[in-house]
Amino acid sequence: MAFVSITNIVVDDKSQPFTSPITMDIYFDVIADIEDEIEWTLLYIGSPKDEAHDQILDQFSMGPLTKGTKQFTLESNPPDWKKIPQDELLGITAFILTCSYRQREFFRVGYYVYNTYTSPENIENDPQEVIIEDIARQIFNNKPRITRFEIDWNNPANSDVQQQPIQTKAYMFQEQQEKQSADATEVYNAPHQIQNVFDS
Repeated sequence: MAFVSITNIVVDDKSQPFTSPITMDIYFDVIADIEDEIEWTLLYIGSPKDEAHDQILDQFSMGPLTKGTKQFTLESNPPDWKKIPQDELLGITAFILTCSYRQREFFRVGYYVYNTYTSPENIENDPQEVIIEDIARQIFNNKPRITRFEIDWNNPANSDVQQQPIQTKAYMFQEQQEKQSADATEVYNAPHQIQNVFDS
């Protein structure tokens, strides 16, 4: 049984300037008291082709936690656009939020993001130099890619239990995963489940 269950994340899907903060309201239930901290990480995929351009936008811990329903607002700085390849700045990318306990990830959600120029002139001509003030970001919050991992909540962090890392590029952009249905789908040979809707 999971000791912590993320029940909902509210993300603003309105078009906003690329340089504006990323804000989300996170709701979760603590099923049983936990003595150590849970760690949150917000990651932006700078290039679907190369994970070297991923940027950690925020990383923080909270805890110990007592049983009950919790809620908080995460507000993060936007990605540093100068670290993103210019030919990857526009179009579809994603950001990923993860949550771990004792160095073991038990929750991951990914949201697709669309970046585009807003003025008709720049949309049509695609300027050679980036005009960041004219680029807008829109987060698609209707079908998040959600994964819940089964972990041993009682084992200490330094135990021999190891968790296979997940490549961010494959997680959000692999063709086989793109073809999965919107229903909860088992992922074979892995102790987790991918879903496209939040449930408790």
